[in-house]
Amino acid sequence: SWIALTLVGFVTGVVAAVVDIGADWASDLKFGYCKRGFWVNRMMCCKDSPSIMQCTSWRSWGGVAGGDDRGEVELGGYAFYVMVSVAMASYSALLVRSFAKYAAGSGIPEVKVILGGFVIRQFLSIWTLITKAVGLVMSVGSGLPLGKEGPYVHLACCIANLCSKYFSKFTNNEGKKRELLSGAAAAGVSVAFGAPVGGVLFSLEEVSSYFPPKTMWRSFFCAIVAAMTLQRLNPLHSGKLVMFEVTYHHQWKWFEIIPFVVLGAVGGVLGTIFLRINVRVARYRKTSRVGQYPIMEVAMLALGCSLVNYLIVFLRGSQTELLAALFSECKNSSQDVWDELCNTTRAPWVLSFLLVAAVLKLLMTAVVFGARVPAGIFIPSLATGALIGRMVGFAMELLQAQVGDSGFFSSCVSTTRCITPGIYAIVGAAAVLGGVTRMTVSLVVIMFELTGGLEYILPVMVAVIISKWVGDAFGRDGIYDEHITLNGYPYLDNKADFSFAERASDVMSSASLCCISLHGNTMRSLEELLEAQPYQGFPVVTSQDEMLVVGYIARPMLGRVLQRARERSGVGDDTRCTFTAGAPAPRDASFVDLSPWLDQSPIQIVETTPLDRVIEMFRALGLRHVLVTRHGQLVGIIKKKDILEHIQIFHQRDIRSRMDSTV
Repeated sequence: SWIALTLVGFVTGVVAAVVDIGADWASDLKFGYCKRGFWVNRMMCCKDSPSIMQCTSWRSWGGVAGGDDRGEVELGGYAFYVMVSVAMASYSALLVRSFAKYAAGSGIPEVKVILGGFVIRQFLSIWTLITKAVGLVMSVGSGLPLGKEGPYVHLACCIANLCSKYFSKFTNNEGKKRELLSGAAAAGVSVAFGAPVGGVLFSLEEVSSYFPPKTMWRSFFCAIVAAMTLQRLNPLHSGKLVMFEVTYHHQWKWFEIIPFVVLGAVGGVLGTIFLRINVRVARYRKTSRVGQYPIMEVAMLALGCSLVNYLIVFLRGSQTELLAALFSECKNSSQDVWDELCNTTRAPWVLSFLLVAAVLKLLMTAVVFGARVPAGIFIPSLATGALIGRMVGFAMELLQAQVGDSGFFSSCVSTTRCITPGIYAIVGAAAVLGGVTRMTVSLVVIMFELTGGLEYILPVMVAVIISKWVGDAFGRDGIYDEHITLNGYPYLDNKADFSFAERASDVMSSASLCCISLHGNTMRSLEELLEAQPYQGFPVVTSQDEMLVVGYIARPMLGRVLQRARERSGVGDDTRCTFTAGAPAPRDASFVDLSPWLDQSPIQIVETTPLDRVIEMFRALGLRHVLVTRHGQLVGIIKKKDILEHIQIFHQRDIRSRMDSTV
């Protein structure tokens, strides 16, 4: 298992490095190309120049079209920016539609469902891995308000699934395979933000249904290997694992807790607004004709976003550059275009642009997220919150300059600079992301590892917990749980609390129970059973009268074994099939032995088992079904779908009773 974890972490780091390099190049391609090589991104092309603005090796599309190369808004550059953006986004959607439909979205909701025990075929295939990696480069490079960090979890799980096929320990044990997927999820977040500890906590808090201590240690090891691999490859040429390192020269003051609390509340409200808009758009996309033309939809979204982004200077470049500028101190701003963030002489203009940029970013992300392209939600949510936080921090700085070091700002007397807007940007970013995803502990640690600012943990903690409380007041489900519900996946939330008086016999399925007898089966009878029944597995009993449980055989396994048996000579329709070791009588006749593929110890419960305990079993073990017995005899089966339907009925009944009580 340690070899498998090492392999998964290493390959995840390599794939993340390739995607990072490709996404940076694709993002720069909207503005121009490098004269030294078309494949070189702008940072490497201009590394020997005094600044990016003075780089002679970079040729903008505006210059190619004959416009002014230094013009702020030039028609040629604008046109190329829009055309390249639409082309990249359309190509990403075309890849998804042509090769792997499950490559769309972030993939985290589906990973949660898989770790909960559900099977989604082809979701973790090699074609999904390749399509998602290439499509992610195109969709992020197109300038759509999407991130590449969330999909890294999906990519890492695809890598883990492919690696598991070379280790019998994971191939023959579904539980061990899920542990490997939990470690891969941690590795995905680790390479996304340079946050190994945050990745482990994310896997524990958001993804995994069952996370014992040994899984935590192995996930941590896998996350460390992935982070070390990415740092060694150094795709961003920074030489650091920290993505947005901050070194503020002034500490935050205790009176700033009040605006931090306000930012937390605003983050919870904005997260709720985002969820409501995104879910409505996603439902419309599913039920209308828009969903039938995904490539056209993506092209139109890219057209609208690119037309808007180019006009708003804060949205024109990549989102990582935007976050780096918003998190930085004023005197550490290295790009001329970002110097306006600190221009107090144009304060109304700066505040207005920050607010407009935040609103546009929120609305565009809410509409675009869910389109049929690889996409993440982490970075767009962080960018929206950072814009809001920077605006609040800048407003506080202006207020302090106006009021002076008295009253509310009396603790600023001994400092040369009292308010640091970058801290507010970090707090706002965490608040909005917390409001969108409902993450708590893992988010705080990710923000610490993302920025390297240990002294700013307390403001981030305050904002995240307030954001969580405010968001939960409108609904407890985050963006991933909402999309799980929207797609109809069978998933039992391990954070939800239930209290039922019913027992297993109240929710089990008995009328549609379909069993296979231990003896008397032929090739024809079993093949006819598979054709007539849609069930994904069948209990094997001693006889239809006695109904004593012998085992359970899954439908895919039974189908494959019968298909292989048909290829053998001497096997026909009347060939007997047995689930017991040894040849049946007469011993000289041919037969098919199914006992090696029979699960002889299926999970069984008695019919009087409390429903609460049944739900805990489904959660902890990632079960898809349990057999219900009475004195050893099979009387029913409980599927995860039965549990979810009962929970839904319970919630509807609870809501109806509350409405009746208020009336």
